[in-house]
Amino acid sequence: MLYNFLSNAIKFSPPGEKIDLRASVEDQDRVRITVTDRGPGIPPDKQQMIFEKFRQADQSHTREHGGTGLGLAIARELTLLLGGSIGVDSEPGKGATFWCMLPLRIEGGERPVSSVNLL
Repeated sequence: MLYNFLSNAIKFSPPGEKIDLRASVEDQDRVRITVTDRGPGIPPDKQQMIFEKFRQADQSHTREHGGTGLGLAIARELTLLLGGSIGVDSEPGKGATFWCMLPLRIEGGERPVSSVNLL
């Protein structure tokens, strides 16, 4: 998720503009990660559809910057699989803040990372 947020922020921010990355613990059991860019922003009516596969807010930006429209859809799926939530806060002309909330602990039948066989 973070890779896709940062990749998009770099891609859509004007040269020389800063990108903000923040992480904070919420309610002592979730972490909120945000990436804020200084790009063109996203109209309210396009904000939900950018998380769908092969969908982008503005095709002119796609032609200029490239991309398939899969990054945010993948980030959404990963976030949901981890029991989190994802979204964007944006206004046209004022950049965008992409965020995800993830649990600090995954409950259930998962094995601890130390016991997972990576070979």
